[in-house]
Amino acid sequence: MSMTGRECVLAALNHVEPDRLPVDLGGRHATMHVNAQRALKRHLNLPGGEEVFRQYWLQTVEIDPRITGVLGGDVVSFATGNPDSWKMDLDKVNRIFHDDWGAGYHMPEGGYYFDYCWHPLATAKTRADLDAYVWPDPLDPGRVRGLRQAVEKAHRDNQKAIMMTAAPSGAWEHTWTLRGPQQALMDLVAERDLYEEILDRTVAYQLALWEQVLDLVGDRIDIAALSDDLGTQDGPMISPRLYREIFKPRLAKICALIHKRSKAKVYIHTDGSVFAFLPDLIEAGIEVINPVQTECRDMEPAKLKQRFGKHLTFWGAGCNTRVLEFGTPEEVRAKAMEAIRHLAPGGGYVFAAIHNIQPQVPPENIVALFETARRFGTYPIRLPE
Repeated sequence: MSMTGRECVLAALNHVEPDRLPVDLGGRHATMHVNAQRALKRHLNLPGGEEVFRQYWLQTVEIDPRITGVLGGDVVSFATGNPDSWKMDLDKVNRIFHDDWGAGYHMPEGGYYFDYCWHPLATAKTRADLDAYVWPDPLDPGRVRGLRQAVEKAHRDNQKAIMMTAAPSGAWEHTWTLRGPQQALMDLVAERDLYEEILDRTVAYQLALWEQVLDLVGDRIDIAALSDDLGTQDGPMISPRLYREIFKPRLAKICALIHKRSKAKVYIHTDGSVFAFLPDLIEAGIEVINPVQTECRDMEPAKLKQRFGKHLTFWGAGCNTRVLEFGTPEEVRAKAMEAIRHLAPGGGYVFAAIHNIQPQVPPENIVALFETARRFGTYPIRLPE
């Protein structure tokens, strides 16, 4: 009897070769822009179907189950919801909205995404300024309403691995929301005490929310998904020394809580060239790395597998993002086979696109990507030379 999708994912996470390569299409960081899904549905002759947004500012959607029925998908993703104390009020004329932290987002004319336009703590200078800010309540009942029932249903179905995210999922990344990316970078040197106070309050929020989530579904989830972008295309975004001093101990607290209260593997989404951070992420308790952005410096699949394959499961890497958007289906297949060749042997690999599929990726390339995983993903892996 062949393994279910969930069994394939769990085997891979435990560095055991499953029957076939597990695939993520629909996980937290493996969805697609609404435009890409609409084009793909037309290509697959799947008319209709409601577009349900997952992250409105990124315009990403919950994958239409008819698509995963065709292309595959072994992961079901859950996230904490909107608080009762906040309702999104979209200014459709000016294309602006504010989230429950007070951050503002604007979609420029002709744009595909909403960009930051307001940061609620951008001008904060003192602890009193932080005290005056109304911090969201992690225990607002809206954040977890219906979560247990939804996760329980997926667990009873027992067909797909269950991924859980508690938002915001990254302390460093969230300071961009509160302070602005430029100010957050300057804070690391110029306003470190104030910055660390913001981090501590953010992490306290995350721990409180994760405690509530784990009380409800800790016995049912397989992957706990965090996120903190640390890399540029060419190397670390911040000094690895500063990361060890400031962020690593705080990440370790969150990982420790998840490991204590569940059997879930802790996954982190971190874009770009993050090779320099991987030893510290492992020491902090990270077991899965996503999206494995292979076009970035030091992120070659063979190098990653050789250096960190005993400690990390690689999740993503499916195809260079430039090739996926601008290449041919044949070029996409070649990149997908390269990722499979280097990362799949011995388990420890879940195949997925590198991050969310962008709005102008041709549907033919999306189909080529996942068809390659299905065609060549049977263990033992045998690929044409």
